[in-house]
Amino acid sequence: MSSSALLVVTHAPLGNALLQVASHILGASPDFLRILDISPSAEQEIIVDEGLLLLKQLDQHDGVVILSDCKGSTPGNIAEQLHSIAFNSSLVYGLNLPMLLRAVNYCGQSHHAVADAAVTGGRKSIIESEIRHD
Repeated sequence: MSSSALLVVTHAPLGNALLQVASHILGASPDFLRILDISPSAEQEIIVDEGLLLLKQLDQHDGVVILSDCKGSTPGNIAEQLHSIAFNSSLVYGLNLPMLLRAVNYCGQSHHAVADAAVTGGRKSIIESEIRHD
């Protein structure tokens, strides 16, 4: 059976905040999840190296799903660099809490299946309230 790991690449402090909430909901912090929060003053080359170290830590899994908050941003661009290097990976942009929870719950599957589940979970959680104030 395959199992996947998760690498979250976001604007600081979003990744750690989402991990804190997810850990509260799940009762523990998943050991197959790493966070790469990027501060505004971070040097891109150093952050990419840190990301590569995190990918090595997650290497015992059958693949890695990289979750990032915003395509085209510094974290999104770094996530894309890491994804291009880590051939056994999937990359999903638009990270939100339901997406992260779904990814954690599906990590027993291939990285492709986890990425699909994460996208579905993220999209299904974006809903406008039916209560309208006219």
